[in-house]
Amino acid sequence: MASGDKKIEQPNGPHGLLRSMLKLIVEIDSSRFLRNRVGAALLLIGLLAAFAGIGYGLPALLSRYF
Repeated sequence: MASGDKKIEQPNGPHGLLRSMLKLIVEIDSSRFLRNRVGAALLLIGLLAAFAGIGYGLPALLSRYF
């Protein structure tokens, strides 16, 4: 089997999440298809909203009990 037939898998390291978020940002800017751009933008907005919710909600929840 030639090496061209094998799929190269990217290692799942500590930079995997950061790398995937950067890929979303690049796809929003450079994708040729509007559907891909909108999908990537919505996913990125959802991720940011989730981080904001956790960043606000978790300390508020913890301060209620401690």
